[in-house]
Amino acid sequence: MACCVHAAHAAPLPAPADAAALAGTAEVTVEVRNPHLALGADAPRVAFRGFAAAPVLDALLGPVWREGGRAIEFRAADGYVSAIPAAQLERYPAWLVYRRADGTDFVSDNVYQARHAVPLGPWYLVWDNIGSPELIPLGDHYWPYQVIDVAVSLPGSPP
Repeated sequence: MACCVHAAHAAPLPAPADAAALAGTAEVTVEVRNPHLALGADAPRVAFRGFAAAPVLDALLGPVWREGGRAIEFRAADGYVSAIPAAQLERYPAWLVYRRADGTDFVSDNVYQARHAVPLGPWYLVWDNIGSPELIPLGDHYWPYQVIDVAVSLPGSPP
């Protein structure tokens, strides 16, 4: 019998204008290496505007997302779901970003999928792979884009 997960505590992400008040944190500029464009240290640096992910998750999901064995489901506009262990989100700095800091289009090429100008919004989860270079070998794993809502996965619950 396969292990099952069940999503609970689902919540839509707020509009960027509402995120600061919801999370009680200021908008910041964060610079990361874009793993969709190249691997490792060859990945170019890109600056985004957004919010620390943990306070946003606390505000939307409550403390349950931090409980042992949980995963956070980041749901994209097209229905794709990226499940990221809560432990990863607690261990490494991550941000929910909604635009490029330089004002250029909020898109990215994905050289590994041969896709050009992929829209990243409304929200894109990025990681501090500059301050935490041990994340670089993960490439674009755990970098969901077009995120519209989040949910907590409860391990072992029936679907």
